[in-house]
Amino acid sequence: MRIAVNAMPSSGYGGLTYLRQMLPVLDRRRDPHLWFVYGRPATLEKIRFEARKIVFREVRPRGGLAGRLLAEQLQLPALMRADGIELVYTANNPDLVLAPRPRVIAIRYTEPFLYREFYNSLPKRIRCAVLRLMTAVSLRTADHILCVSDYARRVAGAGRPPLVEKTTVVHHGLGAPFTPGRPAPRWAPPEFLFASAKMIGYSNLLRLAEAYAILRARGLSEPLLVAGGPHDARYERLLRARVAELGLESHMRFLGYVDAESMARAMANARVFIFSSLLEACPNTLIEAMGCGAAIVASDTEPNREVAGEAVAWCDGRNVEAMAETIWAVARGEDYRLALREKALAQAARFSWEKTADGLVGVLERTYRARRQAAWESGAMAALEPRAKSAD
Repeated sequence: MRIAVNAMPSSGYGGLTYLRQMLPVLDRRRDPHLWFVYGRPATLEKIRFEARKIVFREVRPRGGLAGRLLAEQLQLPALMRADGIELVYTANNPDLVLAPRPRVIAIRYTEPFLYREFYNSLPKRIRCAVLRLMTAVSLRTADHILCVSDYARRVAGAGRPPLVEKTTVVHHGLGAPFTPGRPAPRWAPPEFLFASAKMIGYSNLLRLAEAYAILRARGLSEPLLVAGGPHDARYERLLRARVAELGLESHMRFLGYVDAESMARAMANARVFIFSSLLEACPNTLIEAMGCGAAIVASDTEPNREVAGEAVAWCDGRNVEAMAETIWAVARGEDYRLALREKALAQAARFSWEKTADGLVGVLERTYRARRQAAWESGAMAALEPRAKSAD
C-alpha cells in the first residue's frame, strides 16, 4: 500500500516529536508499505533521514495563511494523486478534505475543543474557533480517527452524531528511554526542581509559581527550572509579572528550548519533576519522564492518569496549596522519591514506539480493507440493479 503522511500541520503541537520517533520505526518494519511524507521544507529538514521505504516530498506554500491553506487543500491532494496514494494519514488535525480516500486523521491536539477554559484574548479565541471548525469537519469526513488517549477519544467522539464507532486509541511510545544515573546537564545546579511546560495557559505555570512561593516560605531552597518556549507572548508577560510579584525572579529560572538529551538528563536528576499541565490529550512528556526514572508530581487529569497510573504523585492542579503539599512530600521524602522512581520505570515499560507503530499500521490496514470492501459491495449492487430491472 502507498501511504501518504500529511506532515503539513505537524510543525506544532508536538507533531515533529511524534514524526521523528515514528518514521524510523515505520521504515524498519518488515511490511510491503511505501510511505510518502509531505511537508514544508522547514518541517522535512527536521525529520528527514536516509530511509528505505520513505519518500519525502516538499510542499512550498506561498502567500501567507491563505497560500498555506490553498497548498494544503488543493496542491497537496493533487501531488498525492500523482504519486498513486492509496491511503492518507494526517498525523495531526485538521484533515485534507479533498485528498484521496480512505483517510485517517490523528487527534493529538484537543485545544480547539476546550479553549474557552484557558484563553481570554480575542485573537487566540478566534484562532481556536477556526481550528475547532476545521477539526470538526475533518472528524466528520475522515474514514477513521486515531486518538492518542481515551480522553482524546471522548473529546473527539462527543459530537452529534457520536463518532466513537470510528475511533481507535493508540498511545505514544517511549521517546526517551535514558538510563537513570547519567549526569545532569552542565547548566543544572547540584539540587533542583524541574518542570516542562509551554508558556501557554493550560501549562498551569501561574499556579505552579504560586505553589513554589509557598514551598520557599516553608524552607525549600532548591531552584525551580522550567523548560519550554514562550508560545504565547501575552501569557508569558502575565507569568513573569507574577513571578516578580512573588519575589521568585532569582529562584525560578526559564530555560527556553531544551534539547531531548538535556531534557532526559534533567528529568532523571531533578529532585522532583513537575508536570503541572491541565490539558495534555497526549502526555508524551509524562511518558518520557517515567522512562527516565523521574520522581514525578503531576496534575491529576484524565489523560495524565491514563498513561501514568500509580507511578506519579498526583495533585489537584487547580489548588495551589494541594500542589505545594504534594511537591513538598516528594522533595523531602527520600524513600517516597525512590519508590516513585521505581514505579515510573516499571510503568514506562508499557510503552514503545514499536507498539505505537503496530497500532498505527493496524488501523491503516483495517481502514483500507474496509474501504475496498465497501467499494466492492457498492459495485456489486450496482451491477445487479440492471439485471433486476430487466427481470421486471
